[in-house]
Amino acid sequence: MNKTLIIFDCDGTLVDSEGIANEVFIEAVRDLGIPLTEEEAWEHFPGTSLALCMEYVEQTYQTRLPSNFVEMQRKRQRIVFAEKLQPIEGVKSVLESLQFNRCVASNGPEDIVRQNLITTGLSDFFNGDIFSAYTIGKWKPEPHLFLHAAETMKFTPENCIVIEDSEAGIQAALNANMKVVAYQPPSMHYRPSAEPTATFSIMKDLPDILNHLS
Repeated sequence: MNKTLIIFDCDGTLVDSEGIANEVFIEAVRDLGIPLTEEEAWEHFPGTSLALCMEYVEQTYQTRLPSNFVEMQRKRQRIVFAEKLQPIEGVKSVLESLQFNRCVASNGPEDIVRQNLITTGLSDFFNGDIFSAYTIGKWKPEPHLFLHAAETMKFTPENCIVIEDSEAGIQAALNANMKVVAYQPPSMHYRPSAEPTATFSIMKDLPDILNHLS
């Protein structure tokens, strides 16, 4: 096994969830009479926590979301993810071929991340090595989650490569002094401004990039 740890983000990198999550969030907010747009959601929400999404809505629209908003949002997400969630195109083949240690580090709650990986048939590729920002109380773009994953997996930051798609995730990896490879498919609704170590647009290209960087 290669002596490099590959740390995968989950949403938008392993599972095609960000579009679904945005739809669910926008629908819930609009049901409250708040005119949140899709453009706003794609600009501000990818890779961030639900708390920051809610904070944006409350500050931008000078409102307060209901006290049970998080509970209702998570409940609705689980239902829609179970119905619609798919793996990122080509990622299963990549995970089958990679000769690297790997784990998942996500801003999402651990139980949801685990369930989404099960739903998409990706869970077995990670042997339970899943790390959540909710566990340590620190969210991307802070570096703590990636550093926590590396320490737990017994790797130094310089021997880690992060696979990310969002501004917050790319910046978190850079803040952790790790190499970061950004997934930017043609269908992507936004382009992060942070500068990753490398980028790729088709999942099948990832193994060659990792072999070059490791």
